[in-house]
Amino acid sequence: MTTKKLIKQLSALFDRKKRKICKRKGEIKKLLKQLRKKEHDLIDKYKDEKDDKKRDRLKKNIQVVHAQRLKGLRSMKKMDCNS
Repeated sequence: MTTKKLIKQLSALFDRKKRKICKRKGEIKKLLKQLRKKEHDLIDKYKDEKDDKKRDRLKKNIQVVHAQRLKGLRSMKKMDCNS
């Protein structure tokens, strides 16, 4: 390993803020996977539903989940966690 890499790893070990960010990024990643699964489940229900009122409610739920997932993706990409 080069000296720069060793110094970078050592500074990361002592940098509490960066460790906290990395931990939070991991948690967000897990939540995003759950949201993606939820979105796909709602889409499947939407395709099978015949009642118009239920379809409208499902469509709104899909839009909300999708928006939250995109918001989470954007915030995760902004986090600087190069380990």
